[in-house]
Amino acid sequence: MNKRGFEFSFTWLFAIIVGAVIIFIAIFAATNFIQSSRLESDAKVAEQLGILLNPVETNLEDARYAVISFPTETRFISRCRETGNFGRQIISTSLKSGLGEEFTSETTENFFFNKYIFSEEQQDVKELYLLVKPFEMPYKTADLIFAYSDEYCFVNPSSEIKEDIESLNPAKINISDSDELCPRNSVRVCFNSFSGNCDISVDLNRKSVEKEEEILYYEGELVYGAIFSAPEIYECQIKRLMKRSSELAYLYAAKSDFLQGKGCSSSLGEELRRFAVLGSGINSSAELDIIANEAENLRRRNENLICGTF
Repeated sequence: MNKRGFEFSFTWLFAIIVGAVIIFIAIFAATNFIQSSRLESDAKVAEQLGILLNPVETNLEDARYAVISFPTETRFISRCRETGNFGRQIISTSLKSGLGEEFTSETTENFFFNKYIFSEEQQDVKELYLLVKPFEMPYKTADLIFAYSDEYCFVNPSSEIKEDIESLNPAKINISDSDELCPRNSVRVCFNSFSGNCDISVDLNRKSVEKEEEILYYEGELVYGAIFSAPEIYECQIKRLMKRSSELAYLYAAKSDFLQGKGCSSSLGEELRRFAVLGSGINSSAELDIIANEAENLRRRNENLICGTF
């Protein structure tokens, strides 16, 4: 009787172990399938987002405002790399899920060589707000995309920035005369103010932005990039823009030489080549003012030519 009882118990124990192994394998396979499906969905969303940004970009001197809505809360990740002729804009996304990790830590990266997104590196969003501006120095180089999701309060901005905001009427950007009147939990951006309540300080005279204990320098529309970007992304995008501007300068220099040979005096070739070398050697945004001065001289020279080069 005892022997039969032992055999009965062992049979059931063996069945339980086998059943547990089968269940474990099924759960493991299902988890891997779900993870793979999530990665595939994340990759598709990031790729589609890159495609959606194309019609948002500007023509000539237009500025635009746009909103991109996601089907569910999404982690938007933007990175910048300087390597290569024009560097790379990297976009990846992770959709929020009720299973496993809330957001997957492993994502598929999508690369773009002609996009310049100024933003924080990571944002959890349902809607992503975009301000798009053309960048000219002295010719149009690219479109700048300023992406944000937090609420901002601009305190005493310059008249140009105030007109921009009032004209585009973007969501989540308020204008205030005092940081004390800003909406609660908004990011306070103070212009020419040393108030201790400011999260970001913009010095309009020095053309600098103090953010996260770092000083970023800007020219023109790049002020928005310095406000909305993580400092490391901002500096990376500046170098990428200057690389692109340098390559364009060489092309315009060749055009200038061609026009010269056709009897249409241009004489900007050598200056454009010097400008190309200057732009390609930029190390940080602190050197932007030197490049901007050279660009302004080129613009004026070009305007006074009968056969304009750009």
